[in-house]
Amino acid sequence: MSKEEDKRVLLPTNVRPTHYTLTITPDLVNFTFKGSEVVNLNINENTNVITLHANDIEIKSAKLVNSALKTNQGFRTVNIAKNAETQTVTLTFPQEISAKTTATLHIEYTGILDDKMLGFYRSSYKDQDGKTRYMASTQFEATEARRAFPSWDEPAIKSTFDITLIVPAEMTALSNMNVVSETRLGDGKKEVKFARTPIMSTYLVAFVVGDLGYVESFTTGKHNGGKSVTVRVYAPKGEERHGDFALKIATDTLEYFAEVFGIPYPLPKCDMVAIPDFEAGAMENWGLITYRTTAVLYDPKASDAKFKQRIAYTVSHELAHQWFGNLVTMEWWTDLWLNEGFATWVGYLAVDKLFPDWEIWNQYVTEGFQRGLQLDALRSSHPIEVPVNDSSEIHQIFDAISYYKGANVIRMLSAFLGEKVFLSGVKRYLMRHKFSNASTDDLWKALTEESGNDVSKFMTLWTKMAGHPVLTVEETGNTLKIRQCRFLSSGVASPEEDNTVWWVPLGVDLGPTETHHEIGSVVLTQKEMTLVLPEKYDFYQLNARKTGVFRVNYTPERLSKLGQAVKKGLIGTSDRIGIMADAGALAASGYGKTSGLLNFIKNFEDEEQYIVWIEINSRLSNLLNVWFEQPDHIYQGLLKFQRQLVSKLVAKLGWEYSDNDDYLTTMLRSLVIKMAGRANDPDTVKEAHRRFHSFTKRNEESALHPNIRGVVFEIVLSYGGGNEEFDSILKYYSEARTADQKVVALTGLGFAQSDDLIQRALKFSTSEEVRNQDIIYAFNGLQANRKSRRALWNFVKENFYMLHERYAKSLALFEHIIKFGTELFASEDDIKDVEKFFSNKNCKEFERPLQQSIENIRANAAWVERDAKDVEEWLKTNGYIQ
Repeated sequence: MSKEEDKRVLLPTNVRPTHYTLTITPDLVNFTFKGSEVVNLNINENTNVITLHANDIEIKSAKLVNSALKTNQGFRTVNIAKNAETQTVTLTFPQEISAKTTATLHIEYTGILDDKMLGFYRSSYKDQDGKTRYMASTQFEATEARRAFPSWDEPAIKSTFDITLIVPAEMTALSNMNVVSETRLGDGKKEVKFARTPIMSTYLVAFVVGDLGYVESFTTGKHNGGKSVTVRVYAPKGEERHGDFALKIATDTLEYFAEVFGIPYPLPKCDMVAIPDFEAGAMENWGLITYRTTAVLYDPKASDAKFKQRIAYTVSHELAHQWFGNLVTMEWWTDLWLNEGFATWVGYLAVDKLFPDWEIWNQYVTEGFQRGLQLDALRSSHPIEVPVNDSSEIHQIFDAISYYKGANVIRMLSAFLGEKVFLSGVKRYLMRHKFSNASTDDLWKALTEESGNDVSKFMTLWTKMAGHPVLTVEETGNTLKIRQCRFLSSGVASPEEDNTVWWVPLGVDLGPTETHHEIGSVVLTQKEMTLVLPEKYDFYQLNARKTGVFRVNYTPERLSKLGQAVKKGLIGTSDRIGIMADAGALAASGYGKTSGLLNFIKNFEDEEQYIVWIEINSRLSNLLNVWFEQPDHIYQGLLKFQRQLVSKLVAKLGWEYSDNDDYLTTMLRSLVIKMAGRANDPDTVKEAHRRFHSFTKRNEESALHPNIRGVVFEIVLSYGGGNEEFDSILKYYSEARTADQKVVALTGLGFAQSDDLIQRALKFSTSEEVRNQDIIYAFNGLQANRKSRRALWNFVKENFYMLHERYAKSLALFEHIIKFGTELFASEDDIKDVEKFFSNKNCKEFERPLQQSIENIRANAAWVERDAKDVEEWLKTNGYIQ
């Protein structure tokens, strides 16, 4: 056992469960539940003490029946001792039972159906008659099954489950498996029994009770051993018809994954449920996947098209987990990335298969790829394989490292080995460890066997060390000197921080897109190397197609030449994105100058690819966010640059959406109108106000297409909107037919400009009219609005204890609140203010995100200090300011 494992807070090994028989009776009037469980145990040591997990549940009685005894009377516990810190309960029995026997543990208990969105909890919604209704659902990942039933709540301790729910007769009851019997009881109740589950971890157990409707389809069974899988999307009655899009994604994706992984989906059904109150985006419970409403329901007539892609990806990601995580589960939370990194990469793989015209992998370069690199560039980042010792630490690693850096590393390895070989290795890994647990080393072993490469040798540093390299390139004629060092967003790494030598596939590419020529499989395995290029080439770039997990620091002259190649249309989409992203990150960290980034972006005035515009918007937004308190003529000069860059495309695309538009054109129109509006383009602002008033005063629904409503709300409130406009958006929020349109309105309210309206938006964000889960959308708008950013932080400080109490059981949301309130500031005074505020508080539960925010502020402050004059001079030289 390693030292890392020694520190883990684990249950004793004297007994181990093999099977749970669970009966749960929820009370949706008094918001409580009763539970009865019988756990089959293997006794590994002589013992009269059993310790298992239990949290916020009251054990009424416990009895142990040993198979070695002739009587079934068993022993009742003589002591029940709770330990709140370890979330365990220790049961002491009057007589010792012998090792190498079996026993059954019988427990009766009760619990509370609270509204904190974890464990077994309640969710509320209004039905089509406006009446408040309640449903009950579960969220057990990472360590919350112990809130619903006493259990051995660790991923490596797998068991089978027989689950019975006793519920109101008119309600639907769901669990991981199919229903095997339904029996009417007295008092308006029914008993619903479900088939036995495969062997599985406790965090994947699930049940849902509510007044639900569903849409249904079936897989063909072609790649599933001939067995058709029943697929349903459930939602509160009346909403289920909006599940059709997700249903089609699910049936197609289940077939695709069964083919790709070479292993049939092992359950007879796959249910997906829209839960009105839900902390995360979705949860991959085996056979019963739960979702935020906006992540699974889509109304073609009323929803913004951006939610379509979100649903396609989220459904694919959760279905990938049915193999990665559910069938093969990580041994411990240290290997969380085996679940999340793989599900992220495979989720994109499935979307690309279903919607090739979306160019999802190019989108990945500007979205997921950058998110992984951004967090990984902080000193307060963590390795992909991160030591986790107790439950208070686990939720803090459900972040961009586990999801996106994990996916980045998988994508790099897949590109190096070849996708076919890589997926064959993955099949080997899944087949070898199905219905069991695995570690990162197990994956490397399978890929090594399949590829003939010693994968562990060159990949271990990528998962066990934090950070990634920046490759600095010096040119002498056609000879390149390439040097790697750790990239940090807050500046150059010290010698002590720069002691990792990464294995880096260089991806050297010569010439234009049509005739690109990659120079072999050149890999950097030392701190530096020399590479000789051919005598003649149009241009070169490293990390072609941007599959390598690194930044490239070119000379200013080379960056300028690449900009010219962009202007001539010689560089492909993912490479245009990646070179710009690198230039932006290097300018922010001090490796390059911000003027170099601005010069590079200037080459994109004829760009028409939506995915490239996402990156342009990202880089300009980042600059404007950090410069938000610089002298106004500087800020306005940056807005003028953005205006001139985007105005031609806005005029070309116009405001009208056509059924003939492809998806990327639809998304591009919304994005460039938003960019023009944020830059205070007069024509855009005027048209936004005209359409807004037609929509709100004349009830002309066609004046504001659903794709553009959120953008227009933002523009109108940002430029000229007052109480009347604010009230109109508030009214739209309260009357919106779909959850995604509520989200759009809620975010829009955050762009109010007057102090009074900013305070109204802040107070509304925590009112009873806003679901607790949706505070992040309200805060997203308030953070993006430079006028309300400081008011948001003051609100968080003034209401810290209320917010912490509200989200004490939803700490992922609380972490977002801390980050939204702080991370975009850009001065040393702000660092002192944040550190002073938290100096007398127990920050253990959110220490990692807090330190990341402080480090972001420090990096922002250094960027402004270093490049304020550089930006001002560039704006003057290029005519954007006098």
